[in-house]
Order: sequence, then C-alpha cells, then structure tokens
Amino acid sequence: MSPPLVTFVLHKFSRGGSDRVATYLAKGFVEAGFRVELVVFAAGGEVEDLLLDEMKGMPVHFIGAGGRHRALDLLTGLPAFVRYLRRARPDVILSTANNTALISALGRAMARIAQARLVLKTTNPIATSRHRGFARQLRRWSYRRIFRSTQAVWTLSDEESDEMRAAFPEFADLFQTVIQPYVTPAMLASPGGHSRSDSPIILSIARLTKQKRLDRLIRGFANVRTNGARLLILGEGEERGELTALAGELGVWDRMTMPGYVPDVALALRDASLLVLTSDYEGLPAAVIEAMAANCPVLLTNCFPSAEALVRSADGCEMITDIEPEALGAQIDRMLEEPRPRSLAAIAARYSISNAVSSHVSALRRVMSEPGTGRDLSAKPD
Repeated sequence: MSPPLVTFVLHKFSRGGSDRVATYLAKGFVEAGFRVELVVFAAGGEVEDLLLDEMKGMPVHFIGAGGRHRALDLLTGLPAFVRYLRRARPDVILSTANNTALISALGRAMARIAQARLVLKTTNPIATSRHRGFARQLRRWSYRRIFRSTQAVWTLSDEESDEMRAAFPEFADLFQTVIQPYVTPAMLASPGGHSRSDSPIILSIARLTKQKRLDRLIRGFANVRTNGARLLILGEGEERGELTALAGELGVWDRMTMPGYVPDVALALRDASLLVLTSDYEGLPAAVIEAMAANCPVLLTNCFPSAEALVRSADGCEMITDIEPEALGAQIDRMLEEPRPRSLAAIAARYSISNAVSSHVSALRRVMSEPGTGRDLSAKPD
C-alpha cells in the first residue's frame, strides 16, 4: 500500500513566511514517510527558484501564471485544481495559508472526494481580524462554511486557539496549536550576545506593505536621539516609494538603509541592537522568533494573539506603550541603553525546524487516525 498523499495548496512562492514554512513542512513530511505534492496557483513567485531548489524531486504542479490579483489567480485556477484533485485523490489537502482556505474547500467539494481530509493552517488572525461591520460578519460566515468540510485547523499559538474556540464554539474541536518552523540549526549554533554597539542598528524585517506600518517606525526613528543609531529595513513591497519619500521628508534617509528582500537574515539579527515590529496585525511573525534566536531584544506592537505572553517570558523585550513618534523614539532610546540579553535563544529553540516538523507530523497522524469529518460545504448554514 502506498503511503498517504498530502497535497499542499499555495497561491505562489512569495516572500511571505508561510511559503518557506510550507517548504520546511513538505520536506519533513516526506522524511516522516508521507508522499507530498504541491499545487501552486501562480507561477513566477519572488522566491520560487530558491524554494524549488530546496524541494528537488518533490512533485510541484503549477496551474496558472502569476502577475494578476490573488483572488483572480485562485478563481481562474479552480477548474485545473479540481481536475488535479480528481486525478491524484489525495488523502489530505493542506491549505498552507488563510488565503487558500476557501479555494481548498471549494476544490474538495467540486472534486467530490469526500475521503480527502481538509486541514487549514492559519497565518493571520481570523477570529480577531482587522475587518469590521459587515465585512467581519461575512468573513466569519464564510469561515463557518469552510469549517463544515474541515478535519482540523492548525493555529499558531494557544492564545489563537482559544480565540477561535470563543468565536466558533460549534467547531471548538477543530482547533489545534502546532509549532512553527522558524529557527534553523545555524541560528541556534551561534546566537548573538554582544554588548551594545557604539553605532546601534535598529532593525525591521518586514514586507513594505500597509499591514506592517513601517511609516510608524520611520516616524519614531526620526525622534531617536541615541548617537550613531541607524535604521535597517529588510524587505520589499509596494510601499517602497512612499516610505522612501517619508524618510526624506523627515530628514532621516541618510541614517537608514532599505536594501530589499534578504533571504538569510541571521547575520543582520546578530549585528542588530534591537528589532522593532510596528504592524497592525500578524499571525506569529517569524522575525520576532528569529531575533530571539540571535538574542536580539524585540520591541513590538500588540499585533498577534500571543504577543503579550511571549514578551512576558522574554528578558529584554517590550511591548510598544505609545505609538506616537516622540514616545516611540524615547522607548527605542531607552531600550538601546540596556545590555543585550543572553537568554532569548532558549525561548526561540522551541520553534526549531525539528521541533516544528515533529509537531506537525503528530498533528497529521492524528488527522489520519480520526474518522472523516462527515461535514459538507453544501450543508445548510446556521
């Protein structure tokens, strides 16, 4: 008998952390004895060549060209996805991000493969999303429809699982926390721990998009008074022009650098004096865990469900108390005066690739051992 087939569903191989996570997990599942195939709705992702190189020999099915709006990519690729599902008949369909949850559920229903177990991985908050009013009601209604055909929902933290159970009590049994594979062996082999530099580097690792609110960071940096401090932003995105213009307007462009996307941030984290995250919302940002692996202190907004619990356990890390530029600049100045912590790597070790793969493999075996969901997308909604 052939090993169970797990089909990973992705939009494209983008710079987002969820796609690199999918790569780590796909390799880990193969090593654990599962067959793995990937369905990618849009070719031409920014890090496609890099991630494909890490998955040599693993079947990857591209069912559309990139360059269009994500929703359009998913919708136009749906017929080909259904044909793939009917042909491959996977045992598990794994939606690797929030943005592929609906298309994964629709594809399973249209392919009429009731034996295939649908598993959803969350990547951003669902229960406490940024949406409000009718948009929030519609979002929750759509997820209730999706959950009817779902075998398990793998969340990023216990706090997120609790939020999901409170928001969707009728599906409370679906939600299970899994460990995310963020920390490589190389990160843990030589964590940073040097003293405060005379030319401190304030670091941010983020896509240049509205969600990340890097404008807040740049405005705060304009109020930093620490001598020699520099701002380094690693990432790329559609807001580069606006952020560059803002830095020029505030007179800080000559004290900051924006080199674009960097595939390996370990060296930058070891050299940084402080990582700052100013996002409106996140799932569980890899940059925060990777910073801790380098013993780099973190200053962050309360932008993901487990943020407060994580900071409470992490020496030298803080929540942003006031996002106004003057207050943020003052908090950064104060944190730059503190000695670099040496205990953060022990917290980050929980998120090692090996621990995370083991967590996901255990969750997958649990899914395989349970009876099929019996739920159906076409069932009458509540």
